[in-house]
Amino acid sequence: MRVIHIIESTVDSPILSIESFGIFEEQLSSDVVDKAEENFKFKAIENGAKEDDLDVDIENGFYARRDGYQVSIVWSTIE
Repeated sequence: MRVIHIIESTVDSPILSIESFGIFEEQLSSDVVDKAEENFKFKAIENGAKEDDLDVDIENGFYARRDGYQVSIVWSTIE
């Protein structure tokens, strides 16, 4: 099973929050990816990201502010 994690962190708190989205069935994977990316976008915009830059941020796997806040999108696999 593949899992997408949305992780928020700061310099002072390496882990503020983790939200995980499991892909249990491959035929539903695009729906799960869409939900995870929407969650990432919401958190990034809420913390100062520009909506026009979000596709690049998702491609890079993170959005970061100069003050140390970061939201990341991380894939993992459960065997």
